Amino acid sequence: GQGAGCFSSAFDTNGVLYHIATDGGTRPYANPHASGKVQASWSSCWNGEIKSFVQHSHAQPVYCYTKDEPNSWMAVDLGEGRSLLPNYYCLRADLHGTDKFKLRNWELQGSDDGAAWVTLRTHANDSALKGSMGTAAWPVEGADRAYRHFRILQTGPNSQGPNSSYFHNLICSGIELYGRLRGARAS
Repeated sequence: GQGAGCFSSAFDTNGVLYHIATDGGTRPYANPHASGKVQASWSSCWNGEIKSFVQHSHAQPVYCYTKDEPNSWMAVDLGEGRSLLPNYYCLRADLHGTDKFKLRNWELQGSDDGAAWVTLRTHANDSALKGSMGTAAWPVEGADRAYRHFRILQTGPNSQGPNSSYFHNLICSGIELYGRLRGARAS
């Protein structure tokens, strides 16, 4: 049956970050970065809160983006003793409307130590993320081991295109990961 780690739809309650945040469904949801269960980080922050990258859902639309710098990234450390063999993931855009500043060229990467990264999925001119706070989800095929750290690395221009300003801003207000979680359920 459907359960923790089994993808059903983008930002459903089966994701690993939701599972960690609720101690496996035994506690009310609280942002897992704010509660110290996971650690979110960004290459830089121009607007928004770092914790928004791991927020399950937002009560109000938010702005959430890095500075206009090449190879911008947003990452999450699942925490000491935890690792995930991923098979699906989803992302959420931010408050920017229409198709402004949306991710188009990026990689999902995994790491044991947060320093050496392995590319798990490459996206080139992927236009799945649309609209204000829009979501999209993708399978992760061929991951053959578990990782503690995951990040989105922007590898090319966002939807503004390379002939405009602000095309290196990585704009994302959420990630959720699915697959087989290993290690401690709670912090």
